[in-house]
Amino acid sequence: MIQAYESPRSRLARSVVQYLSESKTYPYAILKGVSRDEAFDVLDIDLEIELDQRRRVPICPSEPIRIIFMANDDSWPPRVLSTRAEFPIGLVHTNLDRDGNGGLCLCIWEEGWSDLAASLTGQSLIERIRAWFSAMAAGTLHADAQFLEPLIHTSSNTLIIPPGEAHGPWFIDMARMHGSSYVLSVTSTKPAEPVLADGFAVYSPRLPSQVHRGLARTPYDLASLQRLCLDLEFDLVEELAAWLLQSEQLSKAADRLPLLILTVPKRRDIEEADEKPEVWCYTLSGTVADLGEALDLTITEAGVTTPKLLGDLSKADLSSIRMDPWRVVQRLDRSAARAFAGSCRAQDTPLLGIGTGAIGSNVAMIATRSGLGPWVLVDGDLTLPHNTVRQVQRNVAVGWPKAQILQFELDGVLAEGGNSSIPVNVFYPGNDQAALDRALHEAEVAIDFSASPAVLGWLADQAVNRAASAFFGPDGSDLVVLSEDPARAIKLDEIEAQYFWAVATEAALNNHLRAARMDRIRYANACQDLSRPLPPWQVHTLCGLAAGRLAQLLDEGDASLRVWRLEPDSGSVDVVVIAVHKVSRFQTGDARLAVSDEVVQTMRMHRAQAGPNETGGVLLGTFDLVRNVVHIVAALPAPPDSKQAPTYFIRGIKDLKPLIEQLGEASAGRLHYIGEWHSHPAGAPARPSDDDENVFAHLKAHIGPVGSPYVMAICGERDTWFRAGWQERGIVHGVIAHE
Repeated sequence: MIQAYESPRSRLARSVVQYLSESKTYPYAILKGVSRDEAFDVLDIDLEIELDQRRRVPICPSEPIRIIFMANDDSWPPRVLSTRAEFPIGLVHTNLDRDGNGGLCLCIWEEGWSDLAASLTGQSLIERIRAWFSAMAAGTLHADAQFLEPLIHTSSNTLIIPPGEAHGPWFIDMARMHGSSYVLSVTSTKPAEPVLADGFAVYSPRLPSQVHRGLARTPYDLASLQRLCLDLEFDLVEELAAWLLQSEQLSKAADRLPLLILTVPKRRDIEEADEKPEVWCYTLSGTVADLGEALDLTITEAGVTTPKLLGDLSKADLSSIRMDPWRVVQRLDRSAARAFAGSCRAQDTPLLGIGTGAIGSNVAMIATRSGLGPWVLVDGDLTLPHNTVRQVQRNVAVGWPKAQILQFELDGVLAEGGNSSIPVNVFYPGNDQAALDRALHEAEVAIDFSASPAVLGWLADQAVNRAASAFFGPDGSDLVVLSEDPARAIKLDEIEAQYFWAVATEAALNNHLRAARMDRIRYANACQDLSRPLPPWQVHTLCGLAAGRLAQLLDEGDASLRVWRLEPDSGSVDVVVIAVHKVSRFQTGDARLAVSDEVVQTMRMHRAQAGPNETGGVLLGTFDLVRNVVHIVAALPAPPDSKQAPTYFIRGIKDLKPLIEQLGEASAGRLHYIGEWHSHPAGAPARPSDDDENVFAHLKAHIGPVGSPYVMAICGERDTWFRAGWQERGIVHGVIAHE
């Protein structure tokens, strides 16, 4: 039989009553009573709790609760009370004091009520409370990685404290009014210049360490705060009296307000180390002189405050000394920023950025806001007017070095700076050579943001821990991020060479470099004073992706190559992940030959498909005339007009030249014909015959005078042999054993 109750005035209360009275499915709760007064609707309910066999907190299978709703006003969250007399006192996510309505208040939700109320039904409210009890019993209500619970609530005035471990003594370094409320900032270092905050006298004790627990009632008078402090094993009034009687406080007692800043170290369990402390801040209703008189410790005459000869602290009416609790917020250091950014990294990450333009400045700024850094910023350019369209540097920075200005901007993001700048061109560091070498050595990752192939190659050659590069495609709608593995088994320039091959052959990257010669805007008089038109929203979108990728690769152990393609009309972004292949390196003197593992695998595949016949084709790759490096990234198959037999191979030419030109154009001219490859049959070593020597001599005669490198490769049964020649650089030999 359904019992009749007087209908509550709260819509949510009515929903709960209807659910518990009429639901066809078993609600795991029994409505015991409905009552009301002028202000509230009250529901008494017995909950059935789902419990694990092992309980860390003594929650019962049946728990009585009381839910108190504001009458006719669901814009305020209801209070949920446990009405069980033996319910444990002091648990996290509860209040320490029993509510005047007959129960212990439970902290059921952390969300903003206006957001939660929009979808909260009577059923979901009951199930949320049941889940709270189940999680409390299991000991999972407060996660191990979750911040410790506060000990008391706070209110309107705001105190801003430094980052990290909270230690006084405190000095006010900023004071202002925001509406009718104070905003104060304190530091543990006395400011060199006096701050207009002489209206306050700061008392800042440090209390004994506490285990976090349920919320205590917020004290609003000195008697309540004293009781709370005594419960925390600290005699606040006695210590406050000793502070007040110091000559420094008495000298301006009639002109200053007492500001109490109490630091309470907290720990998760009694045997664990302290974690982030809690800081309480209070102002009292009168001046320091008023406080002294209220405590029966001082007397003020003609504006002069002196100790009272027969003062008796025990006679003071502490409950008459009213206090206003302040909101206390802590400035962020990198560690705290990482927590707010959702990063799991425990330590700072020294980073070096080369290039502080559109991509470098924005990525460094986003990374800094994410707690990544500190940064060493390297760039020899000045800030020019057109830079302000899409870079962090602003109009006031025009004419100043980009790197120094970006350092200043990054240092202003958090309360922890530590960033530095080297405003030089990496190719001409001059007197900053030692500083640049040190920065390269100390950085966990050195990132090239310069969009200069020469700088990328230079960075690949440096003695760094790890290198990466991020740059935009020619029209600014694509982002490329290349990254070495931590062991640097594959160098940055070798990944770049594979990137050009992927651009030329992957359908997903079609037209990626087609705009390499698009029109540019001239921003000054010189021939090279050109800039590309690029909407700032595209820059910020792609830089956000680049910063996100930087955060990811710091925790990855493999080399990587990714391209993000932005469609400006729709704003959609597609990511193309390209496999990075192992590389074999060979060097003679200053000349170096690098061969992608994919090249060897391709030659072996074509050799196997040719059966007893020899086969072959041409080699494609990139080269650097300054650094004396050749990268072989592709082995094309034999043209259809080639002649193949068990004892010889003559490479044909049908459709080969158009194909090479097409691949070169697709890679913005970076892929070149490098030389020839052919196979040897089983039993024949992968070493040049007399005919092969003639082929190499032909390459030398026709390509050598041009100044380009020339390579010949022989793919045998057990290994592949390479020989590379280069004008004035000698000969490089290499052998790659087959797996």
